[in-house]
Amino acid sequence: MRRAALALTVIVPLALAPSAFAWTTLSGGVGNTVIPSMLVTQAGTELVSFETTPGATIDVSRNRATPKVLVTGDVAAGRTQLVQQPNGAIQLYFPNGNGVARLTSVDDGATWTGPIQTQSHIVDGVQSAAVAPDGSPYFTQDGTDFVNVYKGLNGETVKNVYTTCCAYDDSIAVDSTGLAQVAFYSNATANGAFVYMPLGADLTPGAQTPLAPSLQHPPRVPLVSDKSGLTYLAWAPGNPATAVSVVPFRGGSAAGDGVTFHQAFGGGDPHMALSVDSTDRLWVAWSGGGTVHAARSRSHDQHFGASSASPVPGTAYQLSAVGIPGSPGKVDVIVNIGASLVEQQFEPGLNVRVSKVGKAHWVQALDDGFGVPSATFTIGGKTFHANAAGKAKVPLGSGKAAAPGYVGAAFKVK
Repeated sequence: MRRAALALTVIVPLALAPSAFAWTTLSGGVGNTVIPSMLVTQAGTELVSFETTPGATIDVSRNRATPKVLVTGDVAAGRTQLVQQPNGAIQLYFPNGNGVARLTSVDDGATWTGPIQTQSHIVDGVQSAAVAPDGSPYFTQDGTDFVNVYKGLNGETVKNVYTTCCAYDDSIAVDSTGLAQVAFYSNATANGAFVYMPLGADLTPGAQTPLAPSLQHPPRVPLVSDKSGLTYLAWAPGNPATAVSVVPFRGGSAAGDGVTFHQAFGGGDPHMALSVDSTDRLWVAWSGGGTVHAARSRSHDQHFGASSASPVPGTAYQLSAVGIPGSPGKVDVIVNIGASLVEQQFEPGLNVRVSKVGKAHWVQALDDGFGVPSATFTIGGKTFHANAAGKAKVPLGSGKAAAPGYVGAAFKVK
């Protein structure tokens, strides 16, 4: 048997490329503190909820259509949260003058009933919400000396899980085993920290994992879970921030170092968001230098594919994102630019691996390490089609890789 020739392989670094889409306005009439809640339903419908100011309304957009006003005259209109239970019911939690209320939709967000007042009587925004595998909703509120976690459709069980001053921007996630977890920014120490904490079945707080140092940032501390038992936390290392890092947890403990995106930040950046789509693909989006960046992991945060980016038409004050299912899929990002919400969908980026086997030169299009068989490679005016592994034999020269649904990548074979 002949021995295979030695192969030389190089992953071509990809410069950030513009997304194939453009920013569009979802709504005006918002303040710069508004952070929309985004949900892709079991039926594939995209819902976005948020409050407007002035006007004291609670609005919902369905499939990026003109938002519909569901609540008017809310004297305490503030941050909202959308969740869907396994039975298909969608709950919209929002603050009003009596604390937190909820609206319910059983027809994929087309119509809503309520409001029903919950057991929370704290007049403050609903910072985060999640649903356990058994269908139990959770939601959170924070303030001086408290992070309150509510469990049950109407928050029948409540516990203050952080009595130290002070916690901000909390998020809650429930993994596939039913483990509830919270994360938040704490200024209890001079250096500041992003804190991760698992919760018991009765909401008793477990051991804290602080990630420090970190300068406080105005957006939430993103925390999401997938179907494999992993939970992901995004945080901003450094004071001032020097990176965006996505760290995995399993069973209440760190499950590896995760992936870090290094970048210099200024002002209020980075604003960050995480989302896991219905096929367990993890998206991270963040702002920096007047631009929004997005990247996707198909490897459970072992690594990410190439980033894509798009300049923001204004100052980014807040950022939300939700993964859109499909092949290859994408992420929808909403940025609050001060008086309006602008929206854009980002596609995953391609990496190109260049290799030489004997005298033959090969290129391979990769999506987070997975071959892209729909890719084409253009060199010197000629187009070469990828095989089932995303590979093609090509001549020497500079070229461009492309594939439907992806941001293309430049490469050079030499």
